[in-house]
Amino acid sequence: MLKFTIEPYDVLFFGSGKPFNIGDVANSVFPPFPNTFASAICSKIYHHFNINVSNILKAVYGPFFLKDNKLLLPKPANIYSKRKEKEIEKVFIAELTNQQFNLFNFNNTNKPELIKQFYLYKGEEDVEPFNAFIYPEALIKWLNNTKEFTKNDFVLYNEIYEYEPRIGIKIDDQKDTVKEEDGLYRINFIRLKENIKILFWVEFNEKEFNKEEIKAKIQNQNINDDFIYTFFNQSPKVLKLGGEMKNAKYEINKDNFLDYLTQKLKIQNNITINQEEIIELLFLSYGVFDFNNNERLPKIDGFEIISACFDNYTNIGIRSENKGIKIKRAIPLGSILTLKATKNIELSPLAFIAKQNNNSYSIVDVKNFGTVNMEFIGSNLVLIKKANIKAN
Repeated sequence: MLKFTIEPYDVLFFGSGKPFNIGDVANSVFPPFPNTFASAICSKIYHHFNINVSNILKAVYGPFFLKDNKLLLPKPANIYSKRKEKEIEKVFIAELTNQQFNLFNFNNTNKPELIKQFYLYKGEEDVEPFNAFIYPEALIKWLNNTKEFTKNDFVLYNEIYEYEPRIGIKIDDQKDTVKEEDGLYRINFIRLKENIKILFWVEFNEKEFNKEEIKAKIQNQNINDDFIYTFFNQSPKVLKLGGEMKNAKYEINKDNFLDYLTQKLKIQNNITINQEEIIELLFLSYGVFDFNNNERLPKIDGFEIISACFDNYTNIGIRSENKGIKIKRAIPLGSILTLKATKNIELSPLAFIAKQNNNSYSIVDVKNFGTVNMEFIGSNLVLIKKANIKAN
């Protein structure tokens, strides 16, 4: 497995896949999608070797961010700040409740029927969500169901990047030339702050790489991590990122994502979950699902979803020769799904939620992820903990 530490030379634009018209303002998505970075890595391989890259990645992890070389992770969505507060001085924890209130009835909301409990903050303060990352040391508090957070545990988005508006013009995708003289639009690019880097892990599918038709184009060499590492470690160490294909330099190391994150979060053992016990899933990457009902949440084998905590869905898009153009709604980073076990089960604290053939999903250990087919590679990565909640 290889770790890329990425530093952009210039601004970046990450599109959601949602179309916009000439004259519109296009805002870059943040945080960016995993498949954007996977595409940049595959593109570098394709343009050098001219090989089919559709299945060469086994799994990807990230993107994550470093601030002053310190890792940042998605903030759990049930951590709130005081409303309309520009600087975070104190945070407040929303907790699950099924308590009935005189002035508020859960049944009068538009919640999906499967939601049995809500995340609510009980206090005098007027609170709201805020966009931030959290340091691993602070996320350990969340894993241990500790509520004592300080403002120094978090890094706001505006400490990571700033928007930089520029003018673009519509380009012919086939010829890379200007398509329309009046095809102007405004783009709000992202410029990362000077002390910010991007982390991204890639696990290659050696079986796919070593197919005869691919090996024939690479002088019949046996392709493994050493071969791939040598290739990416050659100059120029540059990836083309995002919708405008901006250059970004990188450093590369042999490193295992699971080992890296379990050490940062001091995770040691699998979690044994008994029937009726409650767990919380924290999304470390976007959650992308196919829904076969009106519940707007996935069906996960062995569990019943009883609650969820997140702000809004976001649009996630992909465009490739093999899969065409697809746009779906995604659950944002930091979202929490709360599940009640319907059987005894053992889970790894780090897992993917992978689609099964029957349109349901299962929780798959990162170590056993294999070659599960995912339209949006890198999505549905979750951190799992036992909740300090009793089932009703």
